[in-house]
Amino acid sequence: MSHCTKFEFSYVNEEAIAKAFGKMGLSPTTGLVSIFSSDFSKKVLSRIGYMGTQQFRAICGQTADGFNLFVCQIEDGSYKLLIERENVSVNDESIMAELALSFQKAYISVAIDETITRIGASGVPARVKEYFHGFEVEFGSNYEYSIHVTFTGDQVTEEVRGVKGDICTKLTEELESLLSRPTAELVTEWKPEYTVVHEEQTLQILSANF
Repeated sequence: MSHCTKFEFSYVNEEAIAKAFGKMGLSPTTGLVSIFSSDFSKKVLSRIGYMGTQQFRAICGQTADGFNLFVCQIEDGSYKLLIERENVSVNDESIMAELALSFQKAYISVAIDETITRIGASGVPARVKEYFHGFEVEFGSNYEYSIHVTFTGDQVTEEVRGVKGDICTKLTEELESLLSRPTAELVTEWKPEYTVVHEEQTLQILSANF
């Protein structure tokens, strides 16, 4: 392993958010979402023009069973996922938690796709393995190199394995830019492989193209 980095997860890219909706089989739309302080203000006052305490631009999607997903732009380059349903039932809380996890994983998989595309564009074979709480990108002529991405709650951990030299940081740039805010603190543990001068042809190809 050449390095291991941990950082706080964030939704930051609108195009990736739209693609995540597509991965869940939902058709994204854009709209204005209002935040209300109570059910009364939402159901009664909104009918006479009250717009709530805050309004946000949002990318929206609805599931077949009536759950609404809103990814709201809370500030420039930062989005928050909200989920609600008009007619609430007893199991909704657990279903919404599952939807939130599914959407987060779909968004992360979009970042994984972008990384594979970048590697593949250099002529290096790449593939992905999916797990419940993460992904493994394998690449190289014999898939001897890998990037492991796991997520727990709002924390993402990425590990680059088998790679020698500082090319490892370029391999994870796309992931970090799509999964964290520009101001996020990235905590990195460097391994001895990071300082090794690499001679492998695959790594030289990637280094020249990244």
